[in-house]
Amino acid sequence: MKTVNTFLLKGKNEVVLIDSGENSDESMAALERGLGNIQMTVCDIDRIVITHAHVDHMGMAGRVAEAADAMVFVSELVKPWALDHKSMWGQRISVMLPAFLQFYPREMKSTVEEGYGSLISGFQNAWVPINPDRIAIYESEGRIEMAGTDWQVLHLPGHSKTQSAFFNPSNGDFLSADMLLKITPTPVIEPDDQLPGHRNKGILEMMKSYERVRSLDIKTVYPGHYEVLTNAKEVIDRQVKRIEKRTQQCLEFIRSGESSFLGLYNTMYENKFILPALVMLIGYLDLLEERDQIRYEERDGYLQVFPV
Repeated sequence: MKTVNTFLLKGKNEVVLIDSGENSDESMAALERGLGNIQMTVCDIDRIVITHAHVDHMGMAGRVAEAADAMVFVSELVKPWALDHKSMWGQRISVMLPAFLQFYPREMKSTVEEGYGSLISGFQNAWVPINPDRIAIYESEGRIEMAGTDWQVLHLPGHSKTQSAFFNPSNGDFLSADMLLKITPTPVIEPDDQLPGHRNKGILEMMKSYERVRSLDIKTVYPGHYEVLTNAKEVIDRQVKRIEKRTQQCLEFIRSGESSFLGLYNTMYENKFILPALVMLIGYLDLLEERDQIRYEERDGYLQVFPV
């Protein structure tokens, strides 16, 4: 991401930073600049609260915590990443890379592996460890007090199985993390906790999370990226509609005879390589498979897709 949002909650006795950004000098300078605009410094931060275990949201948490002498609050789902992000990256890679490779012919697999490895190493370098003594836990579903205000904690998997967002029923404020953005969030591929060695199907969880968020009386959305939103239900309806439209387009291409993942991708995304688009296409296929509209078959050494 080019940018990520962090939010500051300022109470009478506490200043709370929501998410930290990825670790880089540019990120730290941006944080310091933003704080300076309201006559504050990093040292004024009492607590850092992390929404989910993605590098752009918690990669710099350890660095900020040391500078501010602050605690880092993470959910029980984020805790393993806070303690050992390298090991957790290994687990994610163990299912994410095969999810891509299964769709590519043998002669292309090494190129895909090299490109993926280069990309992932960049993510890992933007993450610094958090001192275990600075880690505290909040429940991924429940309530949390921040800066003197009581917030409802909602576990909203889809984009990330570790993702929690915070809702203030008294005024309709919603700290949405990456659940609700002006663009459709990507359902990141992660290990399935119920099926060891398999990947999850995040888009199925994301559709359920959309339903849950839509039921809330949200007035203002403070998202993990892009600008603040004041039309939550409209955004949700638009994004769900687009997911359904793109899923149907994918099915139509399959029914017309396109059986390869690469062919589907190039048709739907005009030969432009965009990693989130690759993940979204897998998501559309997951929806179609869940609805018994497609089947997979290995031919010529790679997985191909056919209509039911």
